[in-house]
Amino acid sequence: MDPSRLLDRFLRYVRCDSESGDERAFCELIESELRAMGVPFSRDEVGERACSNGWNIFASLPGQGEPILFSAHLDTVPPGKGIRPMVADGVVRSSGDTVLGADDKSGVAAIMEALETMVQGDAPHRPVEVLFTVCEELGLYGSRYADYGPIRSRQAVVLDGGRPGIIVNKAPAHVMLTVTIQGRSAHAAAAPEQGIHAIKAAADAIAAIPCGRVDEETVMNVGTFHADGKPNIVPALAVFEMEIRSHKEELLQKRLQDTQDAIAAACRTYGASYTIESERHAGALDVPADSPLIQKLQAVCRELGAQTAVEGGFGNSDATWIFGHGIDAVNIGTGMSAVHGVGEHIKIADLENTARLVLAMTRP
Repeated sequence: MDPSRLLDRFLRYVRCDSESGDERAFCELIESELRAMGVPFSRDEVGERACSNGWNIFASLPGQGEPILFSAHLDTVPPGKGIRPMVADGVVRSSGDTVLGADDKSGVAAIMEALETMVQGDAPHRPVEVLFTVCEELGLYGSRYADYGPIRSRQAVVLDGGRPGIIVNKAPAHVMLTVTIQGRSAHAAAAPEQGIHAIKAAADAIAAIPCGRVDEETVMNVGTFHADGKPNIVPALAVFEMEIRSHKEELLQKRLQDTQDAIAAACRTYGASYTIESERHAGALDVPADSPLIQKLQAVCRELGAQTAVEGGFGNSDATWIFGHGIDAVNIGTGMSAVHGVGEHIKIADLENTARLVLAMTRP
C-alpha cells in the first residue's frame, strides 16, 4: 500500500462530483482506473430504477481460496459539488461550504488502493470481488437493485461506517409509510356539518401512533405532515409520512398492524377514508458475533492497533441488501467523521489503516 498514492487517490475522488443521482462522472473515473490496472469489471445498469445517471460497478480479481466481497457506495449527499479538500495536521477536510465526501469515498479509495497493491505485488491473496453502488444515500437503491448473480463470495465487508474498529453486524428491517386521509370539503362557516375533517382524523391517528424507541428492538417516527387549504374550508385531504424500523420481523409486522388499526379507528370516528403506501427500504441484518468473518475482522483490527467492538444499530447500509442475498455482510468504520455536513473530515492515518485492513482481509 502506497500512502502517498492513496491520499492522492482520495483527493482525486472527492473532487469528482457524485451527488446521489448524478454519479456518472465518478463511475467513469473508477472504470478508467480499473481498466488501467487490468482488473476485470462490468456495469450493472441499475440507473433507471435507482434514479441515477450512473450505474453499479462489479469488479473481480482472481486469487486463492474462498472469495471475499468488498463494497462501498459512489454517491455523496449534497452539498457535494465543487468539493475543495484541504489537508492540514494529518486531517482532510472540506473547505467549509460542501461536504467532504469521505462518506463513502474513503471506502472506495481504500478498496481501489488495495486492488492496485495486489495487482502490482506478488503476495498471494484470496479471490476479491468488489461492488460499488449508486444512490445509497437515497434509500440503498444501488444495492437493492443490484445483480447478485455474478457474486461468488459468501462473506462481505462494507466500508461505510464511522469509527475505526466498529463492526456493525445488526441493522433493522426498515419500512416507510405514506398515509393519505381523505375527507370532504365544505364551507367551515356556512355548512361545516357537511364536511369531513381530514386534518382532525390525521391528527387523531398520529396521536395514537407511538414515536421514538417503542420497544427494545423497534423505533418509529412520524416525520412529515401536509394539508393544503384555507381557514374557512373544512380540509378534505391530509398526508403524513412515517417510518418503522425493527430488528425483529415479527415486531415490525405487529407495529405495522397497530399503525393501520390506529389510522382506521381515527377515520371511523370522523367518517374519513384512508390509503397507506408502504415501501420496504431494507430487511434485517443479523450476522452472529462469533462468525468467521467477524472473528477475522477483529484479529485484523487488533493487528492494526484498533480496538474493536461488535455493535448493532438502527441505521442501514448496503450490507443489509447484500446480507439479504445470502452473504454474511458487516459494515465497518473507515474513520469518516461529522458526515452529511460541511464539517466532515477524516484522519489520513484512518484512511491508510482502512486500506491496510482491506489488504489484510484478502490474505488466504
